[in-house]
Amino acid sequence: MPASKRSTPLTRAESDLLQDLSARWTMHILLVLHASNGAGRFGEIQEAVSGISNRVLSSRLAGLESRELVSRSVIATRPVTITYRLTSLGQQVAAALTHLRDVAERPE
Repeated sequence: MPASKRSTPLTRAESDLLQDLSARWTMHILLVLHASNGAGRFGEIQEAVSGISNRVLSSRLAGLESRELVSRSVIATRPVTITYRLTSLGQQVAAALTHLRDVAERPE
């Protein structure tokens, strides 16, 4: 049923997802990954999200990974290369966020 015709409150899962997505920096990280063709290394993401600490970025990426919005690939190089990539679900969420951002930026 379309959300506009829904008369019941959000389920616990829906509420938890929205709370996770609304955590500071989380949507920004998704938008950065979306803008960079769905993938990026830790340092690249941190540079694009100016002001985020290593600890918070690690935490947000782990949360996105647990929600299956982002996957993490480790390549055994020296130093180790870790790449974060949007999953298909993550791409859908990031596309929706991009659309919301575009709507918000429209002149009134």
